[in-house]
Amino acid sequence: MKQPITFISVTEHAKEQMDFYVDVFPNTTIQSVTYYENYPERVLNGQLDLNGILIYFLEMGPENPVTNGWNFSLFAEMDSEEEFDRIFSALSAKGVVIMGPEAAGIFQKVTWLTDKFGVTWQLVFGGK
Repeated sequence: MKQPITFISVTEHAKEQMDFYVDVFPNTTIQSVTYYENYPERVLNGQLDLNGILIYFLEMGPENPVTNGWNFSLFAEMDSEEEFDRIFSALSAKGVVIMGPEAAGIFQKVTWLTDKFGVTWQLVFGGK
């Protein structure tokens, strides 16, 4: 089996979402974007390299709305408290904070949030 790849299906605005993550996370780039032939504003396949992790995007369109859930999340451990605070601030803006930031277990800071695009993140900093 090959390495599994995270695949995010969205109703709309996949390219905007990819651009947002490029602005928020260090070492993040858009590898490619392919649009539907009949819907040139919709992303058929977007590939984002988020600090070495490949994430695919697919835009379904308003006629096929995607339901988001926080049963699946992306986990990211930060290198510094400043990085944690900056990324938390960006992802939580217009999103929903489920938990934290607070100390939990071995970590100095932990948060669980859903960003404005409906993707849930677990951010941590500072193993004790």
